[in-house]
Amino acid sequence: MKLLSKAHVSQRRLIEILRVIENASTPIGARAISDCLSSRGYDLGERAVRYNLKILDELGFTKKKGYSGRVLTPLGSRELNDALVDDRIGFVNTRIEEYMFRTSFDPKTCRGDVIANTSIVDKSNAERVFEILENAFGAGYTISRRVLILDEEECVCNLEIPRGSLGIATLCSITLDGMIMKRGIPVLTSFAGLAKVTERQTSGFTDLIAYAGSSLDPIKVFMGRRVTSVADAISKGSGTVLANVREVPVAASSLVRSLLDEAGKAGMDGLIEIGEPSEPILSCPVGSGKIGIAFYAGVNGVVAAEESGIEMKTAPISILIDYAKTRELK
Repeated sequence: MKLLSKAHVSQRRLIEILRVIENASTPIGARAISDCLSSRGYDLGERAVRYNLKILDELGFTKKKGYSGRVLTPLGSRELNDALVDDRIGFVNTRIEEYMFRTSFDPKTCRGDVIANTSIVDKSNAERVFEILENAFGAGYTISRRVLILDEEECVCNLEIPRGSLGIATLCSITLDGMIMKRGIPVLTSFAGLAKVTERQTSGFTDLIAYAGSSLDPIKVFMGRRVTSVADAISKGSGTVLANVREVPVAASSLVRSLLDEAGKAGMDGLIEIGEPSEPILSCPVGSGKIGIAFYAGVNGVVAAEESGIEMKTAPISILIDYAKTRELK
């Protein structure tokens, strides 16, 4: 059954609502859905969202989870994956560009909004997760030591923390892309992949997925495959970690290096390597007239926690947070 079988309802609007529900880490209500749609350019009030949710419920694509909100059903997930596949191509890059534009972090003042990944964990496992995160930060496989801890029933954007759980927001490397873009430098997040670490040195990518033309976040794809060994890289010095590559014009090389130095002093690091003009970086192709810049993924710490058997629900590139509200894990 396709969405257009419900008369007078925009197919695009329903697909966008399904996307919001899919990206939410927990059941999400009409008000939060309306806020998310507004940030994407859809002026749809809470009442209109409720009307559309009723239709999606009737189609079997969504269902209520008590008073918490809606979740996708298996049928809804299939519809979202199968319907409008062509429309989904490039959606990830569009979303990244949107977040890059909205970030406002200034490394000189250490103020502004940064992009964060969010994870939800049972409170009983929180201390163990914090310990693993600290080890990942110490090993240098993440972007920043700073995190935002959200208590149960606390709500940020479309994320509401369930009872008995904690939310952990870790900084995302796309924040650095936003900083570069705000300086007037064209930047393209081109690839994400598995990077091999040997004797604490990152030698190259063993698998890559391009962001362009992808209908899913490549980092999320690799997390779902469970093919990393971040914990081994941390404890033994050898393993596979998540990383990504962006490209900037060769002419901007000096300015970008200066900006990344500023970011490092402000506690935003995770830099692996800056490549040579038009040359591959860590075996990843780079376009003509560009230089590649490789960073570790901000989710490596929580991925290491998942590898240890701790159940977590993580959403990469999911919210904007005020840097001033984060704190450093030591």
